[in-house]
Amino acid sequence: CNVGGWTDIIQVSAGENHTVGLKSDGTVVAVGDNSSEQCAVGNWTDITGVDAGEAHTVGSRTNGTVVAVGWNEFGQCDVGGWMGIKIVPLTVTFSVGCAHTVGLKADGTVVATGDNRFGQCDVGNWTDIVEVRAGDGFTVGRRSDHTFVAVGDNSYGQCDVGGWMGIKIVPL
Repeated sequence: CNVGGWTDIIQVSAGENHTVGLKSDGTVVAVGDNSSEQCAVGNWTDITGVDAGEAHTVGSRTNGTVVAVGWNEFGQCDVGGWMGIKIVPLTVTFSVGCAHTVGLKADGTVVATGDNRFGQCDVGNWTDIVEVRAGDGFTVGRRSDHTFVAVGDNSYGQCDVGGWMGIKIVPL
């Protein structure tokens, strides 16, 4: 990847074949495979967080809205109506899986769009969530009491988080 000239990067995310970087001025840069236009982020401004999926890129804005570009076969880029997405500096408040996107709202609820063949978008009843992550076919959320919830494909036990308690995620 040709990221040697990148400067002022405050966050980076890697998709299947592309890399995106959030600059300190709220703009975004991207390199790698652009066959689905997943690197078409050159006009993005006021971005507070970015995440890269298999072939799509999502960014949260300072006003709580979300933008997305790239592969949209399952509607994983259909985030245009999302409002109130929680903005925490340097922390992604949404997450991109292979073909789904999830967002954490300021009120602790979660929204999701995209491929739902395993139920990975069935997050409508989640509350008190402070962090959310999307995997390939599953979604995991952490509640404010440090317990976890998960939905979706559990063929490898990746959703078996019900007994997790007291875990605090500390940024690196």
